[in-house]
Amino acid sequence: MRGSKLRNVSLVVIFALLACAEPLIASRFYKFVLALAVINVIMVMGLHIIFGLTGQIFMGMAGFWGIGSYILALITTRLGLGFWPALLLSSLGVGLMGLVLGIPTLRLKGYYLSITTIGFGEITRFILMNWSPVTGGVFGVFNIPRPNFGSFVFTNDAHFYYFSLVLAAILAVIASILEDSKYGTAFKGVRDDELAADAIGIDSTGIKVMAFITCGLFVGIGAGLYSSLLTYISPEVFTLEESFRFVTMVLIGGIGSLPGAIVGAVLLTFLPEMLRFLQSWYLAIYGLIVLGIVIYQPAGIMGALQGYLDRRMIAARREGKEYGAS
Repeated sequence: MRGSKLRNVSLVVIFALLACAEPLIASRFYKFVLALAVINVIMVMGLHIIFGLTGQIFMGMAGFWGIGSYILALITTRLGLGFWPALLLSSLGVGLMGLVLGIPTLRLKGYYLSITTIGFGEITRFILMNWSPVTGGVFGVFNIPRPNFGSFVFTNDAHFYYFSLVLAAILAVIASILEDSKYGTAFKGVRDDELAADAIGIDSTGIKVMAFITCGLFVGIGAGLYSSLLTYISPEVFTLEESFRFVTMVLIGGIGSLPGAIVGAVLLTFLPEMLRFLQSWYLAIYGLIVLGIVIYQPAGIMGALQGYLDRRMIAARREGKEYGAS
C-alpha cells in the first residue's frame, strides 16, 4: 500500500503543478508545448500499461498515434460527425488495432516483439502517405475541428489545455484503479515471470492482449486530441523516432511508475524545445542528457525519489532506535 499511496500523492502533486503552470508561462509557443505535453501524458499512460506494467517492448506507438489521429480527422472532416463521437471512435479504433496487433504477436518476446512493432509503425506511416484518396497522402488533412460543449468551442489554447488536463487526470485515475486491481497484479506477474504466472493460473495470453487493447484505448484519446489541437495532420510526423521518444519517456520517468511516465512525458516534450537555441548542437546535447539519465539513474526519476524516501525512512528508524536506547 505504501507504493500506492506514494503514487497517488505524486499524481495529485503533478496535476496540481500542471494546473498552475499555464498562467505562469508567458510565451504563447510554450503554452502550446504545454498542451502537447498533456496530450503526450495521455498517450504515455497507455504505453505505461503495456511496457511498464506488462513488460512488453512495444515500439509501435507512432502507428497507434497515427491511426488515432487520422480516425478523428477523417470522421470530423469527411463524415461530418462531431468531436465527441469522433474521439470515442478514435479510442475504440486504436483499441481494436491493439487487439489485431496483439493476437499475432503473442508468441513473440523481447527484441522480436520490438522489431515486429517497429514494422507495424512503419507500415502504418507508409499507408498514411500512399493511400491518398482516403488520407490525403503527403498533404494530410486540414480544418480538423476543436472540441466543443454545445455551442462553446475550445478555440482558445488555454481552454484546450485545461480540457485536455481534466481528461488526463480522469485517465490517470482509471489507470491507477486498473493498476491496483487484479488485472494490474496479473500485468505485473506476466512482466516479472510469465512462466510462473501461467503456473499459478494467470492467463498470460489474455493479459497481454488486454494490455495491447488498453494501450490502444488510451493512445486513441491522446491521438484524437493531438489532431484537434493542431487542426492539421500529415504522415511525416508519425515516425520511428517518435516511437523511440515515447519509450524514452517511460524509461526516464521510471519503468512501472505511472507518475514517472507522466513526468517523463512532460520533461521530454519540453526539453527539445528548450534546447533549440543551441541550433545544430541541440540534438547532441539532448541525446547526452537522456543518455546520462538512463546510465546514472536507470530506475528513472521516480526510482530516484523512491530511493531517497527509503533512505530517509531508514535513517529515521535508526535515529528512533538510538533515542530509545539512550
